[in-house]
Amino acid sequence: MIGRSTKTLAIFSPLQDRFIVRRFALALASAVLAILLRWLLDPVLGHVAFYATVYMTVAFCATVAGMVPAALNAILGFAGIFYWFIDPRHSLSIPRSEIHGVVGFFLVSLVLIALGVANRNKQLKLNATVLALTTEAAERRRAEQELQQAHRELEQRVRERTAELTQALGSLKEEISVRERAEEQLRHLSVRLMALQDQERRRIARDLHDTAGQTLSAIKMNLAMLRELTKRQPALIELVKDLDSLTNEALQEVRTSSYLLHPPLLDEAGFASAARWFVDGFSKRSGIVVTCTIPQQFERPPAHCELVLFRVLQESLTNVHRHSGASAASVLLVSDDSHLTLEVSDNGTGIPHDRLARLRESADHSGVGVSGMRERVRELGGELEIRSDPHGTTVSVRVPLATSSPASSRSFGFSVA
Repeated sequence: MIGRSTKTLAIFSPLQDRFIVRRFALALASAVLAILLRWLLDPVLGHVAFYATVYMTVAFCATVAGMVPAALNAILGFAGIFYWFIDPRHSLSIPRSEIHGVVGFFLVSLVLIALGVANRNKQLKLNATVLALTTEAAERRRAEQELQQAHRELEQRVRERTAELTQALGSLKEEISVRERAEEQLRHLSVRLMALQDQERRRIARDLHDTAGQTLSAIKMNLAMLRELTKRQPALIELVKDLDSLTNEALQEVRTSSYLLHPPLLDEAGFASAARWFVDGFSKRSGIVVTCTIPQQFERPPAHCELVLFRVLQESLTNVHRHSGASAASVLLVSDDSHLTLEVSDNGTGIPHDRLARLRESADHSGVGVSGMRERVRELGGELEIRSDPHGTTVSVRVPLATSSPASSRSFGFSVA
């Protein structure tokens, strides 16, 4: 039903001005149709309503084809009706009795043409508006379809990309896990190696003290006996004195090396005494004035904690002597209820900014000494911080007192300021 109604309305839809042939063909066909329809109705209408069918076609042509085709339709329809149906038939002469009918026909035709043309113009504008809206709607539907298609394609690409990223993320997590396990194993190995190094240092120190030290002491005793025997031989007295002096120096070097490898004071009297002894010896050997501020009495930490603090002190002062160009340094130990804090400062030239950046970015550039300090402090669950500027460098270590064993490490922080 809707399709039939649409086709019926399309017949009465006005033709655009550019369809000239269609418009005039419609006018001619309508005129012929009006004449034929009047011929069919002639038995019913007789000698009245001659132009009724022409009025219908004129109105139709004015609405569909426009003013000129409608006028042509009116002229042709009038001529056909006048020729075949108005007496005298088959003649185009207009009797006086039909003049008023002719005038009325043309007046009515003009009115119908005017009304039809006006309606046609409105319909054309309406059709143009409808066409524009239809075109816009079609374009919008097409755009919506394209957008939906693009959206579906985008969703598909997102799903595929998400799957790829998920797979890559899984691989990355696995790689990170493997690397973390490897790093953890490497740290444990490093700590184990340092522990073995400390044990070896202690063994070497004990061996130096027990073997070379005892041997040198025996040599000194023999030299003392030899000195008594050579009192009557002045030529040998100076030689014995030289040998005794060399023996004293060798014995002192052996004792110093033994103590540096592992000071007995660290086990016997604790970190405070060992630190004071080491600072005094360092100041004499290096010529750097070192101020040592360590409390006379404080609760001793566990032995492994004291060893780590002593190694940090050794490494820090060694770096001061080798790299800082400082003339003075200070050692400060502060104890509270839960932590020990050791600070070693100097008045040297400081660490260059690029070096600090490498220390901050990666532990691989931190050097063996700093790496060793970091791993030792990390194993205690402590924090190591290095601050540096053109006026000097400060190494600060903070370790907890409640550390049961070297293996019981907690989180570690390493920062460079």
